[in-house]
Amino acid sequence: MITNARLQSFTIILCFLLGVVLAGCSIDSPPEDSFTSPVPKADSSQDSDTGDTLRILATMENQSWIIDEYQKKFPGRAVLWDYATGDAFLQKLGTTPAPDLVIAGNELLNVLSGFDLFEDVGIEPYHAGGLIQKKWFNRLTLTPFQSIDGQSLIAIPKDFPMAGTFYRADILEEYGFPSDPEELGEYMEHPKNWILLAETLKSHGIGVIGYTHDVLNMAAAGYGYFDHHGNYARNTADLVPYASLMIDMERKGLVSNWNMWDDKGQQAIRDSKLVMLYMGEWGWDLIKQWDPDHYEQWKFTRPPFNAYWVHGGSFFSIMKASPNKTSAWEYVQLSMEIEGPYRESLTSWKWHSGVRNYRSSPLAVKAEEIWSKQLQNLDTDMSGSQLLQTVETKTLEELGNDLKILNGLFNHSSQTDVNHE
Repeated sequence: MITNARLQSFTIILCFLLGVVLAGCSIDSPPEDSFTSPVPKADSSQDSDTGDTLRILATMENQSWIIDEYQKKFPGRAVLWDYATGDAFLQKLGTTPAPDLVIAGNELLNVLSGFDLFEDVGIEPYHAGGLIQKKWFNRLTLTPFQSIDGQSLIAIPKDFPMAGTFYRADILEEYGFPSDPEELGEYMEHPKNWILLAETLKSHGIGVIGYTHDVLNMAAAGYGYFDHHGNYARNTADLVPYASLMIDMERKGLVSNWNMWDDKGQQAIRDSKLVMLYMGEWGWDLIKQWDPDHYEQWKFTRPPFNAYWVHGGSFFSIMKASPNKTSAWEYVQLSMEIEGPYRESLTSWKWHSGVRNYRSSPLAVKAEEIWSKQLQNLDTDMSGSQLLQTVETKTLEELGNDLKILNGLFNHSSQTDVNHE
């Protein structure tokens, strides 16, 4: 964990990055290159701060049905739910009395991984690691929920919605491609198959991808930006074929340039001109809204390229400074129990074990900006390997001293992975 002088050196970086992340959260539709779900609106109601009060600081709305069950199980306990975003969220992490429990969007794991504010829930009395992997989720990796040095388990996934492929089964079947979810998922594991599908449908004026950079973004989404030694993690031989595929798609003009989040893209969906969409399983409600006439023809399967990543969701963290850690932990356990049947009902439940052991990092926010800029200004004269090397070089140049600080932290840690049972 970051402490003492190193914490002071890193705090300015972290505060800036947290502001960037939270400023980007909006209840409006995500931008064209977004892989995050919309942020819920605030709930204006709060419980009175009297007696034995559990203070929850959250970037999501008040879940009244869970609070009601919590107060039935623990009579006399009040719950103060404090909704905050942006600078207000950051400031309230340091208030007195401290929040007991933090509930925040998974997109904040990168930034908050660098703060020495949260309980290690991998040890006594929690042992949350075993619960996450064996009870609450299906063998989900713990690494995204660890502190920056890998020594503590500082977060518990509340929900971890896996991204997948929504597709028009009738249209794929019409053009000779698999329409069964499992068969299509297996077919799309191979880049050559996926580009054949794209070429065939494009020849009939039908799109399967919005923008060129979405191709590599899907393949790389589960990688993170830095490994457990603090080294850059996205210049790898495993990603070269997908970088090359992206460049090939651009050269051949196979992308639709339709954005599913705007009116033009949604009209293309209704007109059966955009027939593959990539988002979390929560997207069923959007499909019903965007294309009610063809809703029954839409199906859902895993993402292309056997790539698994989270799309939205949230996590719990218990504050070290909380005077009510036991109450906070009891709330977490009850919440996970209540929402368990829903999590296990999802098609994507069985995909958790496929998530890579990617690490959260405060520097991922800036690294993603660099990555996105390079992909959106694509040089099609490059090879896939040249592109990935260019992005790495640019990242190392721009992050410079910040990376030295990060690498110094890793060099001073034992590098032991935390997989507490």
